[in-house]
Amino acid sequence: MSFPALPQRPEDGHKGTFGSVCVIGGQRSEDGLVMVGAPALTAIAAMRSGCGMSILAMPQPVLQAGLLSAPHSIGIELPVDDVGRIIPSSAIEAIDRHANGCRCLAIGPGFGCGWEQQQIIATLIARDDRPIILDADGLNALALLPSAQLDLRAPIVMTPHVGEYRRLAKAMGTNIESPEELAQVYGCVLVLKSDTTQVFDGVRTTKITEGGVELATGGSGDVLTGIIAGLVAGYGIAGVSHVYDAAVLGAIIHARCGKSFASEHGNTGMLATDLLKRIPDVIATLRT
Repeated sequence: MSFPALPQRPEDGHKGTFGSVCVIGGQRSEDGLVMVGAPALTAIAAMRSGCGMSILAMPQPVLQAGLLSAPHSIGIELPVDDVGRIIPSSAIEAIDRHANGCRCLAIGPGFGCGWEQQQIIATLIARDDRPIILDADGLNALALLPSAQLDLRAPIVMTPHVGEYRRLAKAMGTNIESPEELAQVYGCVLVLKSDTTQVFDGVRTTKITEGGVELATGGSGDVLTGIIAGLVAGYGIAGVSHVYDAAVLGAIIHARCGKSFASEHGNTGMLATDLLKRIPDVIATLRT
């Protein structure tokens, strides 16, 4: 299949040339659920996809664990209260202070979808300063927002699986049977993950049929989010106009990484970290 052009890699480029991605995620919930691997996978995938730097913005109690999993990243502590809940206003201040220069935000991996997370997401999607990739709990939190806070001004890529998409379409008041409608009404790019991944922007639709059942493993979607975010950052200041291209390319790269694993090991037992190792090789084949 044909695919969009990859971000350029000028020989005189440096890490600033290729942009940075800030991943907002991770949690230690009040009932004892700890999630640190998801945002780390996203940050590493963004780096593997060519961005110059990644930042992990995580609740203070779990940030160190996230950085141990993704040592290439810089960390931003999101302040929490006495019982470990994120303080939304303080979290936004920290993100604004330390990630102001990031070209792309990836929000949701392992983040939780409580009131605090909802307020952070509502604030960031209402800005038009940079693209946002929303995945997992980022989508679940979006679906819980009242309609008055569904003010999507940022260029947004949503990456739901079918269940997440159905909740989202119902909450946002669009026809569940028409993903194109959600993309068109809200001016976003929708990456609908299934056995055949489809990418919509309300005008165009691209189907990616290369993925297989090997991708049905925890963390696979976090890697896809990072790939798309890394590509958006790599497009530079033109990234806003390339979010659809990045989504299509990300889905192709993700699928081909899975296919590469399956060709060597079969379609059982793949880990999300196996995808990470294959991203540069797949990108290299797309450049030839």
